[in-house]
Amino acid sequence: MNNRAKQLVLACSLPVLILLGLCITPIYTMLTGEEMILQTKPLDPSDPFRGDYVTLRYEAEEIPVGMVDKAVVNRMQNRGGPFDVYVLMEKKMGVHTPKRVTLEKPDKGLFLKGTINYIDKENQGQEIAFLEYNLDNYYLEDNTGTEWEKASFKGEILAKLKVNNGYAVLTDITTK
Repeated sequence: MNNRAKQLVLACSLPVLILLGLCITPIYTMLTGEEMILQTKPLDPSDPFRGDYVTLRYEAEEIPVGMVDKAVVNRMQNRGGPFDVYVLMEKKMGVHTPKRVTLEKPDKGLFLKGTINYIDKENQGQEIAFLEYNLDNYYLEDNTGTEWEKASFKGEILAKLKVNNGYAVLTDITTK
């Protein structure tokens, strides 16, 4: 094989290898991750260009400041956000809820890696840390978005995740 042919093979295989590399973490998480269930908040039922899908918000994205380590609060006050944090989770009545937010990756236990955006007061005046987990959209079967919207307003939707080392993949949504 001459030099030109080797360069062509390399140039064609490089994009394929990059795309395969992007799939490794999600696939590994799906195969080896632990299951986690999160309670959702109201969601959006459809988009004319992408079909029926839901934009999910989670109760675990709004965490009282009392559960946030002082180091996280200090960093937020000194430098602002957003920045990565780790949210240690605990299971209560079948649903995982935040136990503690920290800058340090936990050595044990089930946790999510998230991004803290800001700390502010909610409607009742309690200080809340607002986080994101990048688990936003879930695509549905056609013509089912309205049913999911109704279930959402009743607070009946649970999100099933697979989590490995803080990385999460949204696998399904169900009703209570």
